[in-house]
Amino acid sequence: MSRWLGLLMILGLWQGSVCAAPKISLAPGEQVLTNCRDIYTKGSVIAKVDEGYTVHFPKGSGPIQCPPFRWHAEFVLPYQSVPEYQLSFLGGLKKPLVFRTGETVTFRVETDKRIVTNKPLVDIDAQITDISANGAIAVKLLSTSPEAGATFWQLIGGNYVDLRHKILQFERDRRSK
Repeated sequence: MSRWLGLLMILGLWQGSVCAAPKISLAPGEQVLTNCRDIYTKGSVIAKVDEGYTVHFPKGSGPIQCPPFRWHAEFVLPYQSVPEYQLSFLGGLKKPLVFRTGETVTFRVETDKRIVTNKPLVDIDAQITDISANGAIAVKLLSTSPEAGATFWQLIGGNYVDLRHKILQFERDRRSK
């Protein structure tokens, strides 16, 4: 019995060391994306602090709904721009969806009743201006309706949106047909 217990303990230690996420050490000045509810803001590392980083964001990078200065390491990702991103599903069993810089995407968003009172949902058309290697897109607004504009600037603004975010479900469904 103790032999099995010993074997299970060794296996558990081995799995823990193999499966642990690698610690990424970011240096001051490196460009990063900070994750706040799958909306990312691009900034640069000022300094490493206790369990994370102090990050500087350029003017006009908002809106953001999270504390602006100190970020726990798990919410800070290295930034790298790519021309396209393949969003895979079910471990590659389903055809991946490809997103490219310059393409148009549609966000379907539940409206904030304080801003838009007459519609439960608003569609926002935007053009992809940048894609990060982690699958987040930066966009510029194409929609001309006041409701779409107000919702866009309240939620997304100059930030990056994860391609897996629920507001892009309509776009993922449309592309998978």
